[in-house]
Amino acid sequence: MVESISKIFQPQLPFWACEFTETQLVVAGVSGSRKRISGKLAVDVPSTLITGSLTEKNIADPVGARGTVEAALGQARFRGSEIGVVIPDSSARIAFMTAENLPSALEERDAFLRWKLKKSMPFDVEKAQIAVKPLGPHVGGDAQGVDLLVALSPREVVDEYVDLMRQMDLHAGLVMPSTLAALNLLESSPGDVLFVKIAPGCTTTTIIQNDRVEFTRRVAEMPIFDAVYPTFQYYQDKLGGRGFSRIVICSDNIESDVMTELEGKLGVQTYSLEPKSIEDVFKPALGAVGLVWGNII
Repeated sequence: MVESISKIFQPQLPFWACEFTETQLVVAGVSGSRKRISGKLAVDVPSTLITGSLTEKNIADPVGARGTVEAALGQARFRGSEIGVVIPDSSARIAFMTAENLPSALEERDAFLRWKLKKSMPFDVEKAQIAVKPLGPHVGGDAQGVDLLVALSPREVVDEYVDLMRQMDLHAGLVMPSTLAALNLLESSPGDVLFVKIAPGCTTTTIIQNDRVEFTRRVAEMPIFDAVYPTFQYYQDKLGGRGFSRIVICSDNIESDVMTELEGKLGVQTYSLEPKSIEDVFKPALGAVGLVWGNII
């Protein structure tokens, strides 16, 4: 991407990250140059341990989760006191908005965003953890100003993950949803891109147009074409898209024939998220720590 999506959360990325999914706990770390993987490990967890949700408790068994995380970090040879946390997409919301006059003062900007979003979120925005990234000047339509990408999650949800790390004397230096983390591995390229992130229980589709994230949509688990096609239509009808140059998929369990079917029905070349030498299950965590994968073989 032109500018790392993760910068909306924290200017300095940790060197290690831990992703929580409803089926696995994933740990990954990189070297100081971020060009080499220091360690990685994925372990299965009970289906009842983690539940991605905006309104319900996410970690059903904090004691069990702590033991699983500690064991995984030890096996992956984690070192340090700071770690990034990647949460399920279903534990956060991504919103897009245009602000004619975005306040420069942090408190005023924060209040403005909460006011604009409070009627469109299924939780109390006043008590949410919120972060914003200006995407650039608004293009098209009558509105003027700057387009914004806003990520937010209920504070009590974020606190569950932060407190879990604090119990192990670890500082959660970054908290971000899985799709935004994985997007950090998507290299800039000519043409528009449809990014598809398939996770346990949900599929998230994201439109990157002119190197800008313009739209994202999350749906419950379903056949991939059914999940992707409404976003494909939105791109054509609402964003005036002239055709995707490629579809990029990140999923640790998709079959090649499913990708071939998607490519055939939509007429767009479909690829796996690079680097192909790394299993997709590790890519959100590695994206969260800013892996520079150009030299990975």
